[in-house]
Amino acid sequence: MELFNEYLRDLRKDKRLSQGELAEMANIKAPYLSKIETGKEPAPSEEILIRLAHVLEEDPYRMIIKAGRIPNDFKNVILRDEHVYNYLYRKVKSRPIEEGATKYE
Repeated sequence: MELFNEYLRDLRKDKRLSQGELAEMANIKAPYLSKIETGKEPAPSEEILIRLAHVLEEDPYRMIIKAGRIPNDFKNVILRDEHVYNYLYRKVKSRPIEEGATKYE
């Protein structure tokens, strides 16, 4: 699985933007972006991820998930929609236990 910092760096390079340009366009500090891209800082907040996604023309939900998080919009749907919960429950139950995962029985 591609690490978030590599994913972000590749998106930026594909758009031919420098770290400084991307940082300015996303309203963050260039040194902070550099630390994210080098893996010295964890993925930023959802708010910053959304700004980066818009500048990089990436789907914000995909960027948040690539950062190892569940978008707040997804959480809200899961919490409010019994059909979504049931679907996810069936998906989890039908899959083998992945390394480090927990199955609640």
